[in-house]
Amino acid sequence: MAILLSQLLETDPANTLWIADENSKPLLQQGFAFSGHLLTNRWDVAQLAEGKAARVHFNDFRLEALEQRFRYIVFPVAKEKAITHHVINTAGKLLHELGALLLIGHKNSGIKTYGSKTARYFGHDKELRKDGQDYQAMITLPRGGPLGDPLDDSDYPQLRQPDALGGLYSKPGLFGWNKVDKGSALLARQFPGQKPADGARVVDLGCGYGYLCTQLAAHGNFHFTATDNNAAALLACAENFKALQLEGAVVPTDAGAELDAANADLVICNPPFHQGFQVEGDLTERFLINSARVLKPGGSALFVVNEFIPLPRKAERHFAAVELLVKEDGFCVYRLAQ
Repeated sequence: MAILLSQLLETDPANTLWIADENSKPLLQQGFAFSGHLLTNRWDVAQLAEGKAARVHFNDFRLEALEQRFRYIVFPVAKEKAITHHVINTAGKLLHELGALLLIGHKNSGIKTYGSKTARYFGHDKELRKDGQDYQAMITLPRGGPLGDPLDDSDYPQLRQPDALGGLYSKPGLFGWNKVDKGSALLARQFPGQKPADGARVVDLGCGYGYLCTQLAAHGNFHFTATDNNAAALLACAENFKALQLEGAVVPTDAGAELDAANADLVICNPPFHQGFQVEGDLTERFLINSARVLKPGGSALFVVNEFIPLPRKAERHFAAVELLVKEDGFCVYRLAQ
């Protein structure tokens, strides 16, 4: 996909908006230079793009915040349908007349269906081209004609309070947005016996909508630093901190890499291991490295992982002690100590 993506971005870069998700990382890692606008909801992608794109925007796919129109919008379709529909809906309002939305994706990404839906919305035929294992769908915005009915994006931009979350805010765009993750729930049940002293500084790496912080907050008064790579997660977590008046901050980081060293008494973490359509094998390792780095001497970390992840083997390189607290429903909770 990197070759096809680079070709599309070189057509008229100064008048092109590149919607870059985690599936765009390989091209940026190759040092690709882009003289247009790049918008991403991933903090690691935004950091990787600095110095490679003329303008970098980090937000939850709020295309309208750019306040300008483009000749081309290039979008590798997202894994989540609500995101792709939201981008298509917004792109129709940001293109110049006779401008084009260029969708790209693998055969199993739904690219053909998304191209057909966009064609109906724009009121113009799609041009579909196959390039190896990838497809490109180009849909031009016709002159003068009104847009059709927007695609169902599940009201993507709006925070909401799903019934399963007991009053917590969440939204589409983050993993498991409308449910409590079983692993996180198992970890939270260990908090009464593993909580630090009142006033402790707690870091939540990969916070999502902030479930773990809100559960630990019920057991004492702590100062939280909640971090995530995903802009949607940061919005939801910040709203929950505000609603529950939790003390602390919600900040973007790449697996905690930007946090100060030796500043935390406790780290809590349910590390993700998927990035878009790919499984990124080193994510757990990166969370472990940064957990060990941010902990004060004598601090500890509580991790929950799928039972097939060999966390003890990975953690022993960074922690002196690895203790299995509980194994249940396919998950393991570990306490890691310096």
